[in-house]
Amino acid sequence: MQRKIWMNGDYVNWEDAQVHILSHSHQRGSLIFGFIPIFENEGVVSLFRLNDHVERLFTSCATAGIPLDYSPDDIQLAIKDTVKQNPGSIYVKISVYIASIEIDVVPQDPFSTVAIAAYEPQEDIISKNTQPFHVSKELSVWIEKEKHQRRPDIIPPQVKIAGNYTSSMMAKWKARKNGYDEIILTDEEGFITEAPTSNVFIVNQDDCLLTAPEDEVLYGITRKSIIEIAGAEGIKIKVGRIPFEELENAHEIFITSSSHLVCPVVKIDNRLVGDGFVGNLTSRLKEIFLDITSGKDARFLHWLTSI
Repeated sequence: MQRKIWMNGDYVNWEDAQVHILSHSHQRGSLIFGFIPIFENEGVVSLFRLNDHVERLFTSCATAGIPLDYSPDDIQLAIKDTVKQNPGSIYVKISVYIASIEIDVVPQDPFSTVAIAAYEPQEDIISKNTQPFHVSKELSVWIEKEKHQRRPDIIPPQVKIAGNYTSSMMAKWKARKNGYDEIILTDEEGFITEAPTSNVFIVNQDDCLLTAPEDEVLYGITRKSIIEIAGAEGIKIKVGRIPFEELENAHEIFITSSSHLVCPVVKIDNRLVGDGFVGNLTSRLKEIFLDITSGKDARFLHWLTSI
């Protein structure tokens, strides 16, 4: 089908949604983005935690100083309408960028464009690219030992800005060439932080769930959801700095994101995690999360916004 992309209030065809090669956001990495999963249950199409995703978008723009001349309600309505215009989509990506051609790092014309795309990745993107798409349901992970987590004194890790992902892209590309699916980053003191686009959870020997503090990692909506689910289920959880030894001795490890949802890690640096199989707590949380996104868990129905 012909996908339509919302751009500052108008719809354009997918192939016509373009920006100049010399635009500020292309040249300087100043694009802010958001990514929201879509779920369809018995004919009802829903967006997952729409309010939280839009709030994070506005927080990223405000922190980075990127102007956004819409209200949160405006953006929510535009997202809903874009999904309606693009049936069969399973993700929404929102981009806020400075389209003007600029000379300086500080743009002379700091006016942003908002573009909203709703699509089905396999049909609209993966099948049209030339190389095979890398995918794995159980991950083999490399601990990145040279490039560290994004530093808050440079760009806060919570800001979803394009330039924030360059360093981890380089490290993950190298790991992929060496046969790994994903990387996990540490901070400069060696504490465990996150993956390039995912948050990390560890299950220790006491069946306690560990995850890094919010001020040191991406503000993950799925991460937030797992923390709330663990609380509702009476699962022990500790949010704080994670020593490297906890990763080495972990019984279970999994990562979370809007695309991965809950994805188990079965190998770290080519060593098995636990017994090398998906752990019980990981399986439990993954099953609960899938029930929630299927509209089967009444406790969390408010996370789904139907359109």
